[in-house]
Amino acid sequence: MKKFGFLLTLLLYLGSTAIAWGVEFQFHGDMNNRFLVYTNRNDWFTPEQDGSIDTDSTVDDNYGEIKYRYWFEAADDDGMIKGVYAVEIGGIRFGRQGSGKSQGGSFSGDGVNIETRWAYLDFQLPFIESKFRPRIGLQPITANEYLWQETAMGINFNAAPTDNFDYQLAWIRTVDNLARDDSDKDIKDGDNYLARLNWKPTDDLKLGIMGLYSRNDDKSNDPVTARSYLIKEFVDDADFDIYTVGIDGSWNINNFFFNWNAMYQGGDFNHTTFDDSEFSGDTRKDDFDLQAWFLNVDAGYKMGRHKFTYRFWYASGDDDADDGDFEGYLAYDLDRTDSIAMFEGLYTDDVTYWSERPYMLDKGFVMNKLSWDFKWTEKFTVGAAGMYMMCAEDIEYTGGGGSSEEEDSIGFELQGYTKYMLFKNLELALNAGYLWAGDALDAFEVGGSDAKDGESDENIFGSSARIRWKF
Repeated sequence: MKKFGFLLTLLLYLGSTAIAWGVEFQFHGDMNNRFLVYTNRNDWFTPEQDGSIDTDSTVDDNYGEIKYRYWFEAADDDGMIKGVYAVEIGGIRFGRQGSGKSQGGSFSGDGVNIETRWAYLDFQLPFIESKFRPRIGLQPITANEYLWQETAMGINFNAAPTDNFDYQLAWIRTVDNLARDDSDKDIKDGDNYLARLNWKPTDDLKLGIMGLYSRNDDKSNDPVTARSYLIKEFVDDADFDIYTVGIDGSWNINNFFFNWNAMYQGGDFNHTTFDDSEFSGDTRKDDFDLQAWFLNVDAGYKMGRHKFTYRFWYASGDDDADDGDFEGYLAYDLDRTDSIAMFEGLYTDDVTYWSERPYMLDKGFVMNKLSWDFKWTEKFTVGAAGMYMMCAEDIEYTGGGGSSEEEDSIGFELQGYTKYMLFKNLELALNAGYLWAGDALDAFEVGGSDAKDGESDENIFGSSARIRWKF
């Protein structure tokens, strides 16, 4: 921590000083203080792998935490070269004991809780007249906001031949196996190749085309489960070749606005076991094909200080865990905040969420969400939303009495928020959401006689607050 304090002091000094040798420095921060105000179902808000609902009792909780990011930028005086380094102190809860990751919130504050968030070099190639900038290192990667939008290591070429046209080519390595002798010759790596074209024919219309190809060559055949149905969760357990192609865009016309995303996934898995014994009881082994779809449309209207938005998305789901096809849409690494009960809608989003992906298990998702935002004053904003959610395919599971159950309804959620700017960049915010659970959540119930009886028995509430300074 003393070394980090020295580095922070140095960066603050450099960020406020013009260096004589022609290098400019900037220092930025995001100091996010978050509080889980109250939830009745902290057993559900357990990321991906463990979330369940105890029908015998509520699981109440509240806590406070900090999540701070600081980043440092160095650039030459004509902007041809830029280097970025960012650190994150992530999710340290007040009173959390221990020395592991995201701990160290108790006495003396000692803990291993500082991580590198970004570290990359960005520069202009001098022999190309148009903008053509390679970015090398640990950096933000966006293929599509519903597919992959997170930090990863790679080389990213960004080019803009004209003011209304740009393209992107990237190589991203997500698994590296280093061969040390001849016996390692069959060990392969995980590589991803991304291409994007963006065209802006008018100021109000944006169009994009995206292609992503991924290969992973792990033949360990360790089981992949429905709860871990996310690329980043099973790169160490699967041998696959996957491609995703899609279009996206936006259009503003008068006070109306529209956004859309459409993607198709294909490819195959080999030497892979999909274990769905927790739900359907089926297990599929070895080789199977991927054929999946995703569609999203946003339509909205701005009226003075009001904004109304309807959001729909459909992620295809798999209807048979024992056949030779995967039809469940598959995301890589991302953070969805659309729902408090299902996704990362709570501000304490490090550990209080069920899923970061836009679907449930391998069963896909259907979202219908209507939201309203009202800018009451220049400093004060309020909003509310209602959404009905369901799986694209039924969750099949065995009931408590041995019956076979099939359900797809996740339920209806009502949520609201307030946001007040205490100062220009200092935000005070509060949100809350309540889910009237649909019968599909019965598949996750544990406890007494009400669990897994074919009907949902527990609704879900969560509320959170934050005080956040960004500079």
